Amino acid sequence: MIRPPVKRLVAVFAALALAGCSGGGNGGSGGGENAPPLIIHAVDSGTFQEDFNPYHLEGVNFGTSGMIHETLMYFNKLKPGEITPWLALKHEWSDKGKSVTFTLRQGVKWTDGKPFTADDVAFTFKMLKDNPELNRNALEIADAEALAPDKVRIDFEKTSYAKLFNIAGNSPIVPKHLWEKQKDPVTFTNTKPVGTGPYTLSKFSAQLYELVKNPDYWQPGKPEVPVLRFPAYTANAVQTALQQGEVDWAGAFVPDIQKIYVQGKPEQNKFFFPPEGVVTLLPNLTHPILSKPEVRQAINLAIDRDKIVRVAERGYTKVAHPTGVPMPGGEAYVPPEYKDAAFKMDLAKAKELLKGVDPAELKFTLLVPSPFTDWVNAAQLIREDLAKIGITVDTRGVAFQDWVSKVGKGNYELSIRATAAGPTPYYQMRSMLFGGLAEPVGESATGNYQRWKDAETDRLIEEYAATEDEAEQQKATQGLGKIMVEKLPTLPLFYSPSWSQYRTNKYVGWPSEQDPYAIPSPYTSPDAAVVLLRLKPAAK
Repeated sequence: MIRPPVKRLVAVFAALALAGCSGGGNGGSGGGENAPPLIIHAVDSGTFQEDFNPYHLEGVNFGTSGMIHETLMYFNKLKPGEITPWLALKHEWSDKGKSVTFTLRQGVKWTDGKPFTADDVAFTFKMLKDNPELNRNALEIADAEALAPDKVRIDFEKTSYAKLFNIAGNSPIVPKHLWEKQKDPVTFTNTKPVGTGPYTLSKFSAQLYELVKNPDYWQPGKPEVPVLRFPAYTANAVQTALQQGEVDWAGAFVPDIQKIYVQGKPEQNKFFFPPEGVVTLLPNLTHPILSKPEVRQAINLAIDRDKIVRVAERGYTKVAHPTGVPMPGGEAYVPPEYKDAAFKMDLAKAKELLKGVDPAELKFTLLVPSPFTDWVNAAQLIREDLAKIGITVDTRGVAFQDWVSKVGKGNYELSIRATAAGPTPYYQMRSMLFGGLAEPVGESATGNYQRWKDAETDRLIEEYAATEDEAEQQKATQGLGKIMVEKLPTLPLFYSPSWSQYRTNKYVGWPSEQDPYAIPSPYTSPDAAVVLLRLKPAAK
């Protein structure tokens, strides 16, 4: 459940104290180098690419952001408003929200021993300004300047109050002294990553990579997990590994979790699936037929979402609200006239909407990542539903990286994709709808994969970012919700679970419904690093 919005952002300044807490669990014994390694599954990929560039979307290995390269602040998306200082201790806005100055934590070192300073932060944001392909948050950066070793100012072309999460919580910092030597940071794969994070890369192969504890990490005594191992798993292989106890922390869809994973050991084999955003059916809006509102409306009316949740998702989640806003908890961001809105099937109306469209043109390919078996099953159900209104759908499963590339570059007709949540529903909306993220087909996008371009949408997104008034921000988000319902730029299906299976026989302190201090999945950054910093060896 998403917590209700708070009136103001509550900064949690006790970062070291927070990271030092044990979280939940049954207590712990001392850590140390003799503590056991943690075996982690983060993605269904038969092989890994040697890529640790934190700004890459295709091929980058999990753990790069958070575990190796850190952000300035940490935003807990399960507790909107809870912010923890990280590499930055505080921030201050000026010039009516067009400049933000960060005061940085002192004494932090890169893993090659060089000091972390404001020059590194200024360099990172200048790099994003000069290389739009890496600027995945579409930040309107004007300049960045180190004012002192521990103070940096970032200037923006537009008021950017609302972009603090994108600036400080979703922009990993890289070392200037190494990255400035790279001719092209866009293609740089960073095979020997140097970060400020709690882990460093110790070995890599296409089938396994390993991270080890950073002995000079700025949080004393952390982490207590000395070694992380990431074997390459396929969807079927990870279920077998969970069943046989070979993996300690996984982010997998498991069709019968009680039988395959829990196995009568609920105190040891645990899972936590909080919502982490929304899964939508993406229509490629550069397609001449899918760009027609009546076609999207017909598709929307034909899909049986309740069946998808019940059959494909095994009841682990819920049908999304038509606005896409997480509910319950997001009521203040939903337009009042759509507060009680819900999806309803109407095949007769769907057929009526399609009367003016040539039936020969109602043939589409629905692209899904074949390792995501729940989405594969959802795609089959959608195919069956759309056949009832005369739309022919060919479902096509492809390798995960192939799917990421095709959807990112707009080389698809229909697809299914999740959009991550943020500190408020606005961030999810911006990622789905902001025109500045709509790259031309053939160029990799970092959001708005369907290529929605609408002046009213962009105006509302800018209005939100131009004010610190929460009521005004809620009003702008309500306008975006209205666009979602009435114009269907993308079609919400269900809330995206944060898949997380974890065992407590080695380590305790995991996020739980009782203690939701971070998104629990191993594939979410930087949350996975926050989780690792909370873990303690289980008492023997």
